[in-house]
Amino acid sequence: MSIIRKDSIIYRVVSGTHKGKDCVIRAQSPEDRPDFIGIIFTSKGENLREIVYVRIGALAALETPGWEDAFPYVKPCCLENHGRIGDWSNGLRDAFVSQPSVVRKGDVLASGEIIVEAPRRGHNSSVLIHLNETGWVEVASRLPLALKGNRKFRFPINLRTGDRLVTVCLVVKQPTSSEVNWTDVCLNGHCIEIPSCLPLALL
Repeated sequence: MSIIRKDSIIYRVVSGTHKGKDCVIRAQSPEDRPDFIGIIFTSKGENLREIVYVRIGALAALETPGWEDAFPYVKPCCLENHGRIGDWSNGLRDAFVSQPSVVRKGDVLASGEIIVEAPRRGHNSSVLIHLNETGWVEVASRLPLALKGNRKFRFPINLRTGDRLVTVCLVVKQPTSSEVNWTDVCLNGHCIEIPSCLPLALL
C-alpha cells in the first residue's frame, strides 16, 4: 500500500513509438479516443509541457514514484535557526523532529515506522518518503514529522483546534477525513491533505 497522489506516479511507455520513455499522466482521455490518455515525458531533453496521447495499455506504473533530484538546496537546521532564517533553503531537523525533505534513511518515526530510503520529489514540490510498512507516502514539504523519542505528537485525525505544530502552524479547525488514508487539516487558514499515518510534532 502507498499513500500518494496519481500526479506523482511515474509510468514507463512499454510499447509503440515512445517505448522506454518515462512519463506522468496530465490529461484525461479525449471523448473521441477513450482508450488514450495524455502524458508528459519526464526525461531530460524532452519538452516537459507538451502533452502526448498514448494508449492507456501502453503504460506501466514504476515501483518507485517521483523524481530522484529531491531537495539538494534544502539544508538541515535546528529549530532556533529554522525560525530565524524562515526561508525555503532550510529544513527543520533535530533529535526528535524532521521535516520530510531532510529525513534520512534509517530514521524512525514516533509511530515506529522506519524510513527506508532517501526522500524523493513529488508533484508540486511535495515530498515522497518510503516507510517500511506503509510504503511510499506523499506529504507537504514543511510539515514537522515526529521522530522516535518525541512524546509530543498527534496523528492528523487526532489534532485539535488550537494545537500548534513545532513549526508554529496553528490548527484552526477540527480535522476531517473524507477519504481513506488522508486527513484534511486546516493550518493557519490553509487546508491541506495529510496521510493519516504520519505523526506530526507539536509545540
